[in-house]
Amino acid sequence: MAAQPYRTPYRTKSVVGETFETEKTMIEDDLRGAQSLTLDVYLRFLGNYGRILQVMADAYESHEVAYGILLRHSDAVLDRIAEEADAEKSGA
Repeated sequence: MAAQPYRTPYRTKSVVGETFETEKTMIEDDLRGAQSLTLDVYLRFLGNYGRILQVMADAYESHEVAYGILLRHSDAVLDRIAEEADAEKSGA
């Protein structure tokens, strides 16, 4: 998991034309890294991760739109991780 690169200047970026690649990469790294945590720590991590997404989104002028995009991406990453785990169990 990354140290705290989430903070950027407050609401200075435009959402228009943004691909959010930097944020999506951080989300992917964070969520995949969290898979090694114990269950109780993992649940606390997930409970707090919405705030991390909000901090990432606050860099954008339309922070509500950015938050929705980042939240949907994090949900998709968690779905992929679950599918990979299910496939691994089936293949084992």
